[in-house]
Amino acid sequence: MQTFAFLVHPLNIDDVAKKYKIARRVSPKVVAQVLKHRPPFVMAEVEKITSLTGAEAKGWFIVVPLLPWQFKELDEDYVLEKIAKACKVAKKQGAKLVGLGAFTAVVGNGGKGLLPLVDIPITTGNTYTTTTAIQGTMRAAQIMDIKVASATLVIVGATGSIGKACARIMAPRFASTILIGRHQAELDKLKLELEENCPEVIASTNLADVGRGDVIITVTSATDAIIEPRALKPGSIICDVARPRDVSKAIYRSRDDVLVIDGGIVELPGRADLNLDLGPPSGMCEGCVGETIILALEGRYENYTIGRNISVEKVEEMAELAEKHGFKLSGLRRFEAIITEEQIQQVKSAVSHRPLAI
Repeated sequence: MQTFAFLVHPLNIDDVAKKYKIARRVSPKVVAQVLKHRPPFVMAEVEKITSLTGAEAKGWFIVVPLLPWQFKELDEDYVLEKIAKACKVAKKQGAKLVGLGAFTAVVGNGGKGLLPLVDIPITTGNTYTTTTAIQGTMRAAQIMDIKVASATLVIVGATGSIGKACARIMAPRFASTILIGRHQAELDKLKLELEENCPEVIASTNLADVGRGDVIITVTSATDAIIEPRALKPGSIICDVARPRDVSKAIYRSRDDVLVIDGGIVELPGRADLNLDLGPPSGMCEGCVGETIILALEGRYENYTIGRNISVEKVEEMAELAEKHGFKLSGLRRFEAIITEEQIQQVKSAVSHRPLAI
């Protein structure tokens, strides 16, 4: 039996209240202070996941009790030590590999800063997240009849590990690509690299440029939504890979002419139950969790996706390993719910009936 663990943390006060109901009745600052001093703990155990190959794995979900903003604002050494303690809890349970979820994968340069503090292999899961984000986005573009060869691709968070990998793989297929990020120098470096194989590449620190995109992937480490309804072009699609989400919920209420999809929701082989509500329905998980399980099933106990540079070769390898073990993209989803054919047609209809700007 192969073994793994995956680190999670609360994304908001509501998540904390699922375990501690009092969290809704006290100040968020008090909740954060209590969480800061709570040790990591086991939240759930996955009894068995069986691969198409017959390999079996079990695992544990370990909670790092910090809110998203605390990962950024607390002293980095303190946060890394807390994540390291979670890895020790995982190893004590019997895990041979640890996946870093959400902001545990951001601190310390994508896991690199954690390596001296742990004696168990780790992965951010970002390689398979990249794989599934690309698969889902390209499928959505096809469904929405977007001809990528004449379309504009926008990557928000382009200099992060996932954004950079998506840009390298997808940009050559599009007529133009806009890279959006906070640091112009890093954007210019990526732009220079991509220009060798891409028709047109623009580097921008202006988030408003998201409105020029036909196909958008957003994957930042923002702690709140950054993309609002007015920003998007009618008929565009946007794949939100970020957790917490980059896309404002207001878009679902006020923009019926754009298609928003979740990034990287996959079906587990045999529809295995993870025994923990991570958002996706039972029998499904996000790509980062999937990568951790796939590596365990493969017996690849190694530091797999670390740092901020994901190679195209690894993205291709992870796609092959996922197919080998029976993981597959779970259709198009929005807030974890399946997007129906009727809903897609409603978006198309809203676009076709929208008055032309004069």
